[in-house]
Amino acid sequence: MADGAGIYDDFPGYRLPSEEELESALKTALVVVDANVLLNLYRYNSSTRDDLLGVLREIKGRLWVPHQVMHEFWRNRMIVLNSRDTSVDQVFAALDKQNRAAEDAIRSWAKATAIREGESSRFIESLSEFYSDLKGRIGALTPVSTANADQRQHEPVLQEVEELLRGKVGSPPSDEEWRQAVAEGKRRAAAEEPPGYCDKDKGDSSLPEGPAGDYLVWTQLMGETAKRGTDVLFVTGDEKEDWWWRHKSDFYGPRIELSLELFRHCGQRLHMIRPTELLKRARTLNVEVRSDSVDDAERVSRERVIAPEIENDEAGEAADALWTEEGVTALLDLLEAEGLMLDKVIRAAAREGGTISREAVYAICGYDSDRMLRGFTKPTRRITSALQRNGVVSPGVRQPLDTLYYYGEVKAGAFRIPDEMVAILEGDLPQDRDS
Repeated sequence: MADGAGIYDDFPGYRLPSEEELESALKTALVVVDANVLLNLYRYNSSTRDDLLGVLREIKGRLWVPHQVMHEFWRNRMIVLNSRDTSVDQVFAALDKQNRAAEDAIRSWAKATAIREGESSRFIESLSEFYSDLKGRIGALTPVSTANADQRQHEPVLQEVEELLRGKVGSPPSDEEWRQAVAEGKRRAAAEEPPGYCDKDKGDSSLPEGPAGDYLVWTQLMGETAKRGTDVLFVTGDEKEDWWWRHKSDFYGPRIELSLELFRHCGQRLHMIRPTELLKRARTLNVEVRSDSVDDAERVSRERVIAPEIENDEAGEAADALWTEEGVTALLDLLEAEGLMLDKVIRAAAREGGTISREAVYAICGYDSDRMLRGFTKPTRRITSALQRNGVVSPGVRQPLDTLYYYGEVKAGAFRIPDEMVAILEGDLPQDRDS
């Protein structure tokens, strides 16, 4: 009889897990969670957060977090909190602006039509009551502000994470181990080897590890898997192609190269799952999850926004201030002077309510449809930083153009401008100087 191997023996990454194998991984494998899973606890509504925490508590005995994941959590947590608080300030500012504009319009109408002052005052009073009630309802649905240090240190999500991960965080690498891992991560990014090559633009950022963050997570995950001698289930909200074997919106499993690398390293199997899928499979662990929680997790997944502090080169402070008309005008004038069409993109986004599609950007800028748009927003951040240094723009504003990535796509799906910028452009500035 001829000697030989089976089709998967040397190609383990190509073998898709069966339902039974996935269920077994959920019940027995080492479970590693990514930083985005922890940070999304701040982005989910309270029911979704409670359901996901319930699932993680059920597997707490097998839960583990790489040191790099915890580092990224602490680095980005305040940004997420500030973004949440600032969004409330922004919607209140927009409503106040609309209220004032409506009151001015009523006064002008009353003056032009000789309406008695008492009548116009009643209209204005009704407007004020309407906007006050609307702000109250918004405030009631918004998580309690974490504006001061004590609130941020003792807010409920952090307390839950602290309890969940007590004794579950990996040890930091030595200085030499860190340098070697960062060097390998940078090499992989340049050579487009997974994981992390989709972050190669971070080589220009101020992050100490540059584009090697994902590789640091990966090498620490491999080390712990080898130490425990068990298969591993990696839970991540990162949907980029440098982690996943996928086609369009279908996720088959981990990148084949990663499965093979782990198998060769320690003989164990790599499973990967997204938070939405973890919630859907919660019954395997005898945990009940509300269907609305799955929908909410999918909402967050569809509208993944690259955090401004991660994209940003210089103006990486958390958003805690609003754009002014002076700042917006200065930004658009400088962008127009550079001739990159970004001023027109921002104006068009304002006309669309704040978000502009990738296709609309292609049309405005005259780009081919296969262009990736990497680095597209950098000029807006560079000019914003310069305006901040000159005192024209407050240090804590949101970035003028955020990138949105939609479910199952690697290319930028759309771009979004701050809410107050929409109000300024639509209310006070010309929509397009060439229109």
